[in-house]
Amino acid sequence: MTDLSIETTRFREWAGAGIVPREGQWECDYSQWPAWHRAVLAWVQGRHPRGWSDAEVGHVLYAIARDNDAQYLVREIRRLRPGTLRFLARASLAHGEIDARWQLAVELGHLSGDEEAQALLFALASDQDEYVRRRATRSLAGLGVRAAEELAWAAWHRPDEYQEWARMSALECLRELQSPRFEALLAEGLRDERPFLRQFAERLQNAR
Repeated sequence: MTDLSIETTRFREWAGAGIVPREGQWECDYSQWPAWHRAVLAWVQGRHPRGWSDAEVGHVLYAIARDNDAQYLVREIRRLRPGTLRFLARASLAHGEIDARWQLAVELGHLSGDEEAQALLFALASDQDEYVRRRATRSLAGLGVRAAEELAWAAWHRPDEYQEWARMSALECLRELQSPRFEALLAEGLRDERPFLRQFAERLQNAR
């Protein structure tokens, strides 16, 4: 077995032993993160992803998903191997967890001028999960991609249980893109009865 497989299995056994309840940031209680980090990054740096098996791809995506609090692995992979980051993002569209997909969306937003990264972000912006869509749209806006304006507009008007948070993100995207739609939605946000959205809109207004 490789170190990647050993360390991933070790975490799975710890997580499956009922040591901690699966609530909040339960992964933070794992004491062997440094060894798992080393194993994943050594694997990523030592082998081209085209040679990875499906199981090995799954190990890396699983590690990224469990590292969702620190987000160390995904940042290091982007820094060390941006091509591998793109590969993992493609793989995550088929079988990655939500907690892997949104982190990959964030890091793809640092690959300025990368057409493949933008294409992957558009795919993630259509994800079934609202938080993945939100982070992908924010990354596109951060890259200055004008089409993010339509995505943010759609998110503002999409009714779902996370609409308050989606609208805050949409405002931030439209502000960053200097969209002519920003003022109208900011005015709506300032009148909104939901406290977090209204307070967020007030902060944006006061920051100008």
